[in-house]
Amino acid sequence: MKKIINGIISSIYPDDINTDDIIPAWTLQESTNKDFFGKYAFSNYDKDFVERCKKFKENIIVAGENFGCGSSREQAIYALQYNNIKAIIANSYPDIFYRNCLNNGLPALIIDKKIDVKIGENITIDFEKKTIHIKNKKILIKNKDEDIKIFVLGGKINRIHKDLEEIINNQKKRIDWTKTKINYKKSKTIVEKIISYHIGKEVNQEEKIDLPIDILFFNEVIGPPAIKYFYENFSEIFKKHKKSIKIFNNKKVFFIPDHTVPSSSVAVSEGIDLMEEFSKNQNARCYKEGDGIEHVVLIEDGYILPGEIILGTDSHTCTNGAFNTLALGVGTTDASYALATGYLYDFEIPKTIRINLKGKFKKGVYGKDLILYLIGKFGVDGASKRVIEFGGDGLKNISIEQRMTIANMAVEMGARTAIFEPDEIMLNYVKKISKFSYKPFYPDNNCLYEKKIDINLSSLEPIVAFPHKPENTVFISKIKDYLKNTQKNPSADKPAVFSLKITDAFLGACTNGRYEDFVEASKILKGKKIHPDVNFVAIPASRKIYNRLLKEGILEIFAEAGANIESSNCGPCFGKHMGVVGKGAQMISSSNRNYIGRMGSSEAKIFLASPATVVASAIAGYIVDPRKYL
Repeated sequence: MKKIINGIISSIYPDDINTDDIIPAWTLQESTNKDFFGKYAFSNYDKDFVERCKKFKENIIVAGENFGCGSSREQAIYALQYNNIKAIIANSYPDIFYRNCLNNGLPALIIDKKIDVKIGENITIDFEKKTIHIKNKKILIKNKDEDIKIFVLGGKINRIHKDLEEIINNQKKRIDWTKTKINYKKSKTIVEKIISYHIGKEVNQEEKIDLPIDILFFNEVIGPPAIKYFYENFSEIFKKHKKSIKIFNNKKVFFIPDHTVPSSSVAVSEGIDLMEEFSKNQNARCYKEGDGIEHVVLIEDGYILPGEIILGTDSHTCTNGAFNTLALGVGTTDASYALATGYLYDFEIPKTIRINLKGKFKKGVYGKDLILYLIGKFGVDGASKRVIEFGGDGLKNISIEQRMTIANMAVEMGARTAIFEPDEIMLNYVKKISKFSYKPFYPDNNCLYEKKIDINLSSLEPIVAFPHKPENTVFISKIKDYLKNTQKNPSADKPAVFSLKITDAFLGACTNGRYEDFVEASKILKGKKIHPDVNFVAIPASRKIYNRLLKEGILEIFAEAGANIESSNCGPCFGKHMGVVGKGAQMISSSNRNYIGRMGSSEAKIFLASPATVVASAIAGYIVDPRKYL
């Protein structure tokens, strides 16, 4: 890349532009060719984007805070690059998006303050001097020097090649972290301990390391392109050393078709076929379509264990933090590098925010209400690049499945991941199913937290998140006042809502499609009917959950009530199939995101809530307090 860019500002965006805004989810599985995504860039959010970019050869985007939040989809980067976007200038980025930019050589530049600019204005970026020049003003670039160097070089593939050669020649070896012993000089958080044990020496927050991983898994959205890039990037290295092409550990790499199953297109089917073929060649496990959602089946099968470091090609990989793991979502390039080497490169050890839980939930209040409360408190970027560590006496009153829900949505407040203290409930759970050896880690009493927050679970009530952000939360008792307030000062992120009536309801997803969720929902639904004006879709999160619910008669309750019960998949959650909503729809969902166009039409409105609130509302035909049914 050139060391100086003379570009034109072609797009200006506010805070919290998410990856669903940049590239719609329905496109993701339709091609493994990067240029395919260019024509669909911003098609839900900014329909003139592609045409504007055609006017100039060097387009620059200027944005506010948290640009690129949401999904780990690297296709968002491709969509920008194939519209001649040469750089993004913003105040901050979430970690996954920023890493994806680094890996693909798209400069995601950080500046201190928002700048007053207009579309069409000229701008000069000088990478050597780390300055931006516009309107005779000089603005300093705040990125670290090593990141600027990677942007200029166009990525870091050459370094990964060298590392793989050392691994092939046994010059770089891993240690058995379950048997490591370390004497700490400073008190440590859970995450600091996990990483220290994995690399065999004491580490501290904000230190950059190459992170050795234990588990790597792919869904059929990212698996096919990752396999393609794996071959493209590393075949010649293996050939050079007269070695067969080999993944880092075939016993700890998994392929899980879950997002669009049964397949909805030829492209999706061919992607799943590729994963199945590759896994057979590498003697790795590929789950069957319908076996379940990635953040559920690996837990069920005993692969997710305390102390592990886990990578998954989905931003909700943080779900696994419920089991005292360091679980990180990554994009396609990071995943393909890890597939070859078993490392996540240039990982900066995050600071930690501690959430101390006490008390217990009142009747009708669940883990989903707690995490929605926290997202409303922090905002969608309030925990950006941080680890949220959960602990305290209140843990004993929160089930394993609800912990998974809480960890799942940590990313919706910008967190890099979430992690739970180990306790007797969790350790008894994993003891019965563990496939590998493991080691739980506890925080030290005087470890360094960025902040501590105490939450009394008994103070919460059912919560609903209004469109189009998970942070737009309100206690159910105040929902009518909140409804009126949306009409006073509507915005793109918080549109006017004129009615609590719903047309659609969804129970499922990696957030709330578990056994306990269906059991709690069935207590409300038994003997009742879904409102005639509501389409209700219910999807158990795995085949094992589905079969258990079937044997126990729980699914019969849903069927008799008028629910559409589908086999395990993620379809409705990201607007691909199995219940895509149309213009004017109002859906209440147990899933994790309610962005514009997330579950179908960009003119639909999505509300997030607990399974109990979802089912109660599906019966009533409008958003209602579930406690009246309990």
